[in-house]
Amino acid sequence: MTQASVVTSPAASPHFASPFSCTLEEGGPDAAWVRLAGEVDLATAPQLEQTLREAQRSARLIVLDLRELTFMDCRGVHVILDAARDAREVARRLVLVRGRANVDRVLTATGVCAHLEIVDLDPGEGLARALRQLAGSLFPA
Repeated sequence: MTQASVVTSPAASPHFASPFSCTLEEGGPDAAWVRLAGEVDLATAPQLEQTLREAQRSARLIVLDLRELTFMDCRGVHVILDAARDAREVARRLVLVRGRANVDRVLTATGVCAHLEIVDLDPGEGLARALRQLAGSLFPA
């Protein structure tokens, strides 16, 4: 796997917030893995949006890994919904890996789960194996 980009942002308030990081890794010719950590909010959502656009330019399957995300506000939800819609419009897929309970509650409370593909992965599951499984289930031969 080659690492395409890493975007980090210092937290707005270092005493209360976790730094945000957004890492894009290539997962083969048609797949990309976007890992989020920290907090997605008004300040960091544009970085997520840019990374998802970059992933969609090169991959049919984009996996957005929310497992290390500690917080997400409505701006983050909006970016994810827009990316899912954009992916569908060009015959691509955006799949979310379910995150922590508080992040999952935001998605559930806003009613967006019905518009997103969300999967559960083992915490120790390797990137390559997970991508093969997701690609096989989403793009059958």
